[in-house]
Amino acid sequence: MWTALALWLGFHVPAASAMDLIVTSQSETCSEIERNTPVLQPMPAQARLRIPESKAIAGQRDLAWVWLGSPTMRYPHRALGSPVHAGSVHAQVKSRSGSWEIVELVLPLNRVYEDRVPRVVDLDRDGNEEIVLIEADTLRGASLVVLSLDKAGEVPRLVERARGPFVGSPFRWLNPIGVADFDADGQLDIASVVTPHIGGVLQLLHFRPPALVPFARAMDVSNHRMGALEQSLAAILHAPGQRPTVVLPDMTRRALHAFRWDAPGQWTELADLKPLPGLVERLAPTIQGACAALADGRSLRIVLSPP
Repeated sequence: MWTALALWLGFHVPAASAMDLIVTSQSETCSEIERNTPVLQPMPAQARLRIPESKAIAGQRDLAWVWLGSPTMRYPHRALGSPVHAGSVHAQVKSRSGSWEIVELVLPLNRVYEDRVPRVVDLDRDGNEEIVLIEADTLRGASLVVLSLDKAGEVPRLVERARGPFVGSPFRWLNPIGVADFDADGQLDIASVVTPHIGGVLQLLHFRPPALVPFARAMDVSNHRMGALEQSLAAILHAPGQRPTVVLPDMTRRALHAFRWDAPGQWTELADLKPLPGLVERLAPTIQGACAALADGRSLRIVLSPP
């Protein structure tokens, strides 16, 4: 019935709940949720010079735009298909005088941003946005890093706010899923998959500056295909009155898990492993659930049934 789960500190994994994961075919292709809020500023010309095949992301508060720059091949890992990665991150921010300025954070020569999509989110809900990125070290592999703005000067500076554990060795990668309050403590947490290509581990991390602290793990998952540019292969679903549910493929990418972290500190797999009619290439949230794009071009609608 179930594939293997890693137990966090030996906690028992309870039986599946009354909720279920419903997967149905749909005629329309998967598409991103449309942004309804206007951008703070037009995209600056510098953002158009970002590293190849990366995205410039618009913020909604104090970060107008964020993008990756300084392409380099000094860390030739091809998790995302190319050995070219970013040596710097750039942002358009508002100065004390009210003008919009471009700031940057340049990495040392032993580090790169092994990423293509900066994630802009107010992690601590203080009204200021943070940036979540995958940073790779030439000796210790990948880790998640959270950057924020230091507003002490006339023009804010990008600084490191928190960091998660390194994977541990070169050319070992991780891929974030998203942000939610998974343990219902009123604070946002980060979900990520460590080593999605060679035995993926779903990891939840508390945002506790200066650290991202792991507090939950589950095995037999993957949210990325080695060499693929697509980084969206998991979704966080919300059901009324329930904690957020992480939906993502198993290591074969031919079946789906649905995990929820429940009190007093244990995983609930909300349904038996759900087989898919093909190999999933993309899985992204929608307004009512999630959409999976299969390798053969078919699309699937994914929702949680009521409890």
